[in-house]
Amino acid sequence: MLNREPSLSDIEGARALTNSIVRNTPILISEYFNDLLDMELYFKCENFQKTGSFKIRGASNAIFSLSKAKSLQGVACQSSGNHGGAIACAAHLKGIHADIVMAKSVSKAKIHNVKTYNGNMIFCDTMGQRDDLFLKTVKENNRISIHPYDNYDVIAGQGTIALEIVEQVPEFDSILVPIGGGGLISGISIALKEMNISSKIIGCEPESVDDTYQMFNANKRIEMDHRLSVADGLMAIVGELTLPIIQKNIDDIILATEQEIIDTTKLIWERMKIIIEPSCALVLASLIRNKDKFKGQKVVLVITGGNVDLVSLPWLKVGKD
Repeated sequence: MLNREPSLSDIEGARALTNSIVRNTPILISEYFNDLLDMELYFKCENFQKTGSFKIRGASNAIFSLSKAKSLQGVACQSSGNHGGAIACAAHLKGIHADIVMAKSVSKAKIHNVKTYNGNMIFCDTMGQRDDLFLKTVKENNRISIHPYDNYDVIAGQGTIALEIVEQVPEFDSILVPIGGGGLISGISIALKEMNISSKIIGCEPESVDDTYQMFNANKRIEMDHRLSVADGLMAIVGELTLPIIQKNIDDIILATEQEIIDTTKLIWERMKIIIEPSCALVLASLIRNKDKFKGQKVVLVITGGNVDLVSLPWLKVGKD
């Protein structure tokens, strides 16, 4: 297991290690959005990934990297849903126990994902309680912790997506990546920097959960409480390991409002005919809001997942809370 910031070599190793489980996901193009925004957009669709999100990349790299002795201890993670499903899947394939600590508010689709792979679900009432319950679970059961983003093996696994993008879109001006805990954009940025790709690396956050934006601009860590967003996969606070990588490697962070995220989710469903989560509609919502910065560019948008409750769609909730 890595005890230092991963390198491009580690990311390439992660790709080889997880090749049997991680899918090479497609790039989709939308003439509608290209014409609307006067850009060339390339949607990297991890909603078609195994378990329905990019999280399988980091989870499988971390679990497949465990020694036999550590595997016998079993693993544990805290998750807003997608990481838990990925850990359950990778652990199931390796034949080891997995405890998944989640808030009760996690979407039913993401709970079903964990159940599919026989993960042991442990629920707490709120996001704020999750970390304490997770630490208790690890200590009492002697589990190996697989943090969703503050784990260098996870970061290396997430970085494998950059290797695919460069093969699929050899030249692009900017890449937009959602930020929750920061593992995905950290892995992507490490890979692109070491490959000497000159494209701008842009993070995206909801205005309502803008912890990384605030810390990035202040150039220091700021203590913050958990906040809520329709982009439920992005409610984590940026990690201790990921923030320095983000501060070093990325060019900017842009934001979108809750309503902009909801509207864009619906627009992508309608125009591209794909199911995606609000957490990844965020990148297009942020781009639309800041379109003057990207006019005429070739832009890659990382679409992170598609695990959505079809009976509880975000645009149906407006005005009901």
